Amino acid sequence: MLRLVVDDLGLLWPDILQKAPGRGSYLCMRGGCFSGMSDKRLGVLYRKCHISLPQWSGLEKRLNATIEQAVLGQMIRLKSLASVGRDAVMHQMWKNAPLLLILVNKSGQALQRQVMSAVEKRQELGLKTIPLNDVSEAWLMRVFQREKVSVVTLPVSRQTEKLQQWCVWHGHLKGCKVSDGE
Repeated sequence: MLRLVVDDLGLLWPDILQKAPGRGSYLCMRGGCFSGMSDKRLGVLYRKCHISLPQWSGLEKRLNATIEQAVLGQMIRLKSLASVGRDAVMHQMWKNAPLLLILVNKSGQALQRQVMSAVEKRQELGLKTIPLNDVSEAWLMRVFQREKVSVVTLPVSRQTEKLQQWCVWHGHLKGCKVSDGE
């Protein structure tokens, strides 16, 4: 659930850290709840928070920007713990620590097969591996300041759980069908 707060003009703003003052409401960020989001579905908040309508398209842009900023900030904070590149990632895969695996969809098929085979073997051994496949390569290139980044691992922690959640939310946003008037 993502907290939304209402400003003095009746606009909804995402409160990803859930610390902003003021009246708020919660938006379900699961794929099923989020698909088909529209001003009509936001209208329920009108009585509770006195929001101004229409505003779904503006809220969607604010959500994207806020979540992207949160993901990039979290990745930068976790950068020193990351293993970047095939060799470094494969080395980490054979350790017993739980891992968050970030694999760019546009990476080569050979790399994907190799990494996913290692993930399967880890899972057979009962080792926790959380794959994240919907992360922008541009984000990774910006965070790690490299020309190309296809695969990264991070040790699982509370910070990586937040990163995972925000990446999932971003994926739901990208996949949603926006309908302003329905």
